[in-house]
Amino acid sequence: MDTLFTQLIEQLNACDQQHVLQHWQSINDNDKRQLAAQIEQIDLPGIRSLFEQFSQQAEVAPDLSKLTPPNSIRLQQDATISPETAYAQGEKLLRDGRVGVVIVAGGQGSRLGFPHPKGLFPIGPLSERTLFQFVLDKIAGYEVKYETQIPLFVMTSPTVHEETVCYFEGNDFFQRRDRVEFFCQPAIPAVDARTGKLLMKDKAEIFTSPNGHGGMLEAMQSAGILERCESQNIDTLFYGQIDNPLSPTCSPALLGYHSLSESQVTLQTIAKMSPDEKTGNIVAVDDRTQIIEYSEMPNDLATSEDAQGQLKFWAANIAVHVFQTRFLQEIVNSASGLPYHFAHKQVAHIDHQGNPVEPDVPNAIKFERFIFDLLPLAQRTLTVEAARESVFAPVKNASSANFSTPRTSRRGISELHRSWLQQAGCSVADEVIVEIHPTYAVDLPHLLERSDVPDQITENTYLVHPEGS
Repeated sequence: MDTLFTQLIEQLNACDQQHVLQHWQSINDNDKRQLAAQIEQIDLPGIRSLFEQFSQQAEVAPDLSKLTPPNSIRLQQDATISPETAYAQGEKLLRDGRVGVVIVAGGQGSRLGFPHPKGLFPIGPLSERTLFQFVLDKIAGYEVKYETQIPLFVMTSPTVHEETVCYFEGNDFFQRRDRVEFFCQPAIPAVDARTGKLLMKDKAEIFTSPNGHGGMLEAMQSAGILERCESQNIDTLFYGQIDNPLSPTCSPALLGYHSLSESQVTLQTIAKMSPDEKTGNIVAVDDRTQIIEYSEMPNDLATSEDAQGQLKFWAANIAVHVFQTRFLQEIVNSASGLPYHFAHKQVAHIDHQGNPVEPDVPNAIKFERFIFDLLPLAQRTLTVEAARESVFAPVKNASSANFSTPRTSRRGISELHRSWLQQAGCSVADEVIVEIHPTYAVDLPHLLERSDVPDQITENTYLVHPEGS
């Protein structure tokens, strides 16, 4: 172990991080090997460079004088591409096997009081299907309808990866073992905000955390996913987050708008309910799409109205995108890639004596990449508006909150399916809960094709194809 110590201390000294080994003599040989392996995986010069960027950055307010609404297809407005044309083109993409799905599922259900990966949370109003099953069932519904195959790529994080994979293994990958692939989001150390020193989680482990949803590109590249998509002619990737069971996974209309407009990145969006709604604002600067966080949007811009008296900056980011696979590959192959952002956070750690430190104020800098930093790099983007109730019912907060809770999400699912049934000519009694499994109808057009839709529903009803239950 003396030789190993010497090798490690040389690497750490070069970046002034030798304190990482200050407890070396008090840990066992197995812990020494694990710590050594962790050090080898860390880009120490890169961490030092990021901290230098953080230290030297000036507080410069962004120039928002050139903000304009994004290039959009809005509801209730005429567009060069009709909904019917877009839907038909999306159907063609699905039939031709050109579509894959990327789902970001690296979070724990901590805020829900659920000590497991959030994707395992039961959300079906009647079925209690999990958030993962909502994604898988919708993909399966489109596979059956269009006689196709749609690969699913699930991005986990180190904290949930093993339990997530075990969940899929325990359910025989929901009969799609050959079409599900997991890739783990990279983790990156946090550093002391004053000194840039790595923080120790304990005597044998450096504190690390996931590097943001923008780490998806790096992780996909490491796993060889983009190259395999290219070789299999998968030129279109739907992107969504696991916490939204109404996410329009593989929506033919959304895919069609993306394809026909030759967009490199397409964003599904909804209209903001009010200027102070806590969602990112999709805007354009010099004809390049960007997302401005609600906290960074000046009130005079947030509340500004157009000639019709509607919010000028109306487009809310709901983290639903469609990407050209080729565009993602170009970004991965570029020299710069996505930038890192700096987040001032509270990070528990141990001090030089090995004593635990629980800070009550932000003490550390975390480095994160954001997927929406892809937008300004794209030459062609499109924003497509959808009705909020059809695409957005996230599960983010505990039941004690007023919004984005399991209760509001389940209600949103049932109300959407109630609306479908009513449009198909079914009378649904008030207060009745309904749920439609995607193998029965994956979307409204699919439901309208069925000849066995009930004329009336008077009690809680879960409509499911016998083979899809």
